[in-house]
Amino acid sequence: MKVSSKHNYAVYIDDVDFNHMTDDQWMEIGKIHMNNLVTIIRDCNVEPNEVTNWVTKWGPLRYSGMLNICSHYPGVPAKEVISKAIRSDPSIKPEHVDVIKQRFKTKGPNGTQRVTDIKDKRGDYTGIFPDGELKWHSNEAGNHIFAPGVALLGNQNMKGSSTGFLETATFYENVSESFRSELDDMVVIHRHKPGMLHVKDLGEQDEMMRINMNPEPESYIPMVIQSPGGIKGMHYSINTVDGIVGMSKAESDKLFQDINMGLHSFKWDHWYENDNDWLFFDNSITNHRRLGDIPGRLAFRIQQGYDNIQIKDYNPYFQKEHADIYDTKLNELNTFMAENFD
Repeated sequence: MKVSSKHNYAVYIDDVDFNHMTDDQWMEIGKIHMNNLVTIIRDCNVEPNEVTNWVTKWGPLRYSGMLNICSHYPGVPAKEVISKAIRSDPSIKPEHVDVIKQRFKTKGPNGTQRVTDIKDKRGDYTGIFPDGELKWHSNEAGNHIFAPGVALLGNQNMKGSSTGFLETATFYENVSESFRSELDDMVVIHRHKPGMLHVKDLGEQDEMMRINMNPEPESYIPMVIQSPGGIKGMHYSINTVDGIVGMSKAESDKLFQDINMGLHSFKWDHWYENDNDWLFFDNSITNHRRLGDIPGRLAFRIQQGYDNIQIKDYNPYFQKEHADIYDTKLNELNTFMAENFD
């Protein structure tokens, strides 16, 4: 196994053979990832149906969209909500029917989700983010219990496209002490903004993206948090940030413009030279994007937690109010998953 630095908080790992991978070796890769924000295993021989088995050694899958939906139907088990939605039962709100059906249309093997523009016989997309390039974003950004990380395994027609990264830790570390102190005190207002994620119209998938990115009309989340590995940076998802508590819109917009200019000094893109690179990237203080509109591109994606490799007693928030919200909501999610899907 060869590890090489790519950028600040990013590494490439080569010569990994999953046919002979041991748990100890895999956990060592996890530790490497916790010390960074992006880890890319190039030319990887893991199969899509094996992805979940490896990923969950680091921590559980993490998706709170179903909890958000099911909270609208108290007393109704999640599997019943799903079953009714699949049948277009009128007791389930149309927007929730659309989201659940989209989740099932885009399912990959063993808990993964397909990312592709490939269509089925009826002409429906079989993957999320199906068409065109993606702008800078992070997933579930307007949710206190956002998924800490994403794993993306390339499968076919990846060459000619890229996954790009915009980590905020280096920017945060390099600003003046006084501005860093101001950032520490800021609380960001997140809102869903149609058209801020996808270059092309998402169509019927836009509601799924809203529930994924920002399920509430607006949410208030501290600007500065820490990654599961203890790296301090900014929870600054370009597609959802829409204001700063205590600032006017003009003041907020000017601040965002200045931050964006500073952050773009640290952007970089991983252009695929293999169809089977496996990317692991932080979702707490890192944005990502996709360039290259390649027909037939197929990857398999998972949102995950890092419970087994993160720093001890991890909580992303430094302010007690928000740390308490995180603990409460995460406990609710874990209870919901245990009661409905274990």
